[in-house]
Amino acid sequence: MFKAAKILINTLYTVYLGMVLFFCFYKFSSTGLDLSNFFLGIRLDRYAHFIMFFPYPFITWLTCRYSSNNRFIKRHAIVITLLSGIAFACLTEVCQDQFFKSRQGDVYDFLADSVAIVIGTVIVSLAGTPAVNYFDRLIIKHSK
Repeated sequence: MFKAAKILINTLYTVYLGMVLFFCFYKFSSTGLDLSNFFLGIRLDRYAHFIMFFPYPFITWLTCRYSSNNRFIKRHAIVITLLSGIAFACLTEVCQDQFFKSRQGDVYDFLADSVAIVIGTVIVSLAGTPAVNYFDRLIIKHSK
């Protein structure tokens, strides 16, 4: 993969993780945003968590597969993506509960995060490599 693509993937990964951490630890009560209402019987906060963690498998898999020079990481990118995603979701909830008086860790938030990570990982495992190969062919064809 091109050096510029590796830089882009690593930058995207870093920015994404920073944004997730910001949204997990920011006190939204001061904004007037109320995520405690329900839609289809599910609290809006759970939708926010799902949306926030759904990109994780895509970005992490790209980082493991195409930005790492480690063969083990490349070979096991799907498993690493799934396990690191679940660990990251757990860590954000534990840190909210332990270190932020304005936030609380919530098992249901962790569940929403985990469902997003599992669904995203399944999609990546089925379509990730073919999609990247397709875009590589387009870039190579366009650069000729």
